[in-house]
Amino acid sequence: MSTKSDITLDEFRAWAGVVGLSLTEDDIIELHKGYLGMMQLAARVPQEWAWEAESAHVFAPLPGARR
Repeated sequence: MSTKSDITLDEFRAWAGVVGLSLTEDDIIELHKGYLGMMQLAARVPQEWAWEAESAHVFAPLPGARR
């Protein structure tokens, strides 16, 4: 089996088959594209992050209603 970042459509189809949802072939194709895109974006997130170098406003709560 391929790594999760380069899973083939057939592997994704088999993987999607075990979740118990009734998915059409179009659903599986679109979900596969989205999964690959998400994995490509996740690969760009640095493993090491200098959090202390970020401005304080980055970690400040957003204004508005609270959950």
